[in-house]
Amino acid sequence: MRRPVAALLALALTAAVSTAMLSAAPWLTSTSEERTIRALNQRYGLDDPADTELQQYLQNLFHGDVGWSIQP
Repeated sequence: MRRPVAALLALALTAAVSTAMLSAAPWLTSTSEERTIRALNQRYGLDDPADTELQQYLQNLFHGDVGWSIQP
C-alpha cells in the first residue's frame, strides 16, 4: 500500500514542478521571441493559471494522454 501512495505522490510532485517550470518560460526568453512564446503558450495552455494547468495535465494523464504521437 505504501508504494502506490508514494508513486502517486511522486507523480503529483513531478507534475507540479514541471508545470511551474513551463510557466516560467516567458521570463527566461528574449523579447525578440515573444510572439512565438505567446503562441506556444496559448497552444499548449501554458498561459492558464498553474492550478488549471496541473489539473488539465493530471486529467489527461489519467485518460492515457501523455503527449503527441508520431506515426510513420
